[in-house]
Amino acid sequence: MIKTKKINRCRICNHSNLELVIKLEDMPFTDEFIKKKNLGKEFTSNIEIGICKSCGSVQNLNDTEMLDYYNEYTYSVQSSGFAMSFMNKIANKVKDAFFTEIEKPSVFEIGSGTGEQLLEFKKIGFDVLGIEPSLKLSEYANNIGVKTVTDFFDENSKKNIVENHGHFDCVITSYTFDHIPVIDKVLENINYIMNDNGILVIEVHDLDLIIERNEYCLFEHEHYTYLDQETMKQFLSMHSFELVTYDILSQNEKRANSLLVVAKKVKNVIEYKVNIDLQFERIKNLNLNIKKSIVRIDSFLENNKDKMIVAYGAGGRGIMTIAALKKSNIISYIVDKNPKDDDIYAPKSHLEVSH
Repeated sequence: MIKTKKINRCRICNHSNLELVIKLEDMPFTDEFIKKKNLGKEFTSNIEIGICKSCGSVQNLNDTEMLDYYNEYTYSVQSSGFAMSFMNKIANKVKDAFFTEIEKPSVFEIGSGTGEQLLEFKKIGFDVLGIEPSLKLSEYANNIGVKTVTDFFDENSKKNIVENHGHFDCVITSYTFDHIPVIDKVLENINYIMNDNGILVIEVHDLDLIIERNEYCLFEHEHYTYLDQETMKQFLSMHSFELVTYDILSQNEKRANSLLVVAKKVKNVIEYKVNIDLQFERIKNLNLNIKKSIVRIDSFLENNKDKMIVAYGAGGRGIMTIAALKKSNIISYIVDKNPKDDDIYAPKSHLEVSH
């Protein structure tokens, strides 16, 4: 049985000044699709999003047991042409901007998956190493020539990495920080494995865009922190990293809802502080907009229940949007171009997913 536990200290600054703002009731995991015989047996729990009134950071107020989830995790971007283009561009932009004077720079990726991003760095002359907790994904990466350690990146693994592979010129992590419960420790560990003046590239979901687009579907059990440009800059400055740019790629070149950050390891950083009152107001307004959006969709469904309504897209955004509705039973089924399996149903809503 999957367990959840409420946190009592901020994931960023470790203060206990947390306040609940957004609550989505009985929400599932984004991709725990189920067979008909298992309907009702999937995990659901409240998603509770709060803000730290000491540092202004927005975060999930619960920890969810994820070990089995990541052991079985099989997501890969191989089928996405846009994602592969993104990976090629980011590798080349990082090299051109920071490593033209180094003959064979080294790069380490946290949560390296099946190794596609590191493969792009390897093609242009980098020494590469990844760390990935999923055995299936790390085996694939090693088989395509991307050396990958099967492990979580933590206090123990960082020492083994430095002992066996030395320090790195560059560290990259894409959509991994969101999934780590205590990310301040991760930055400490990254600092430990990096050379002086090393370059850090982080990609996370962008809270600014979540607010702008009202994308409550990105609040998930799997995501623990929600940073924007202001809180990211503050977070980096707390751990001896200086912000370099948010614009190494143009907005059109970035992936959906991407906050792409480049920072540099330095010895002396002036700690940056966000406007906490402003952050709090923004999140309270987002909560109001989320409630209005859910009511609006439910009203549409109720007003058109005499028609056949089909939802398109069984990705995480679609699944979580539908799961938050009270009238999802009016939808006939979900259609998806590439469903995860045959004869599956969406978690919580129990809508059949068809080709």
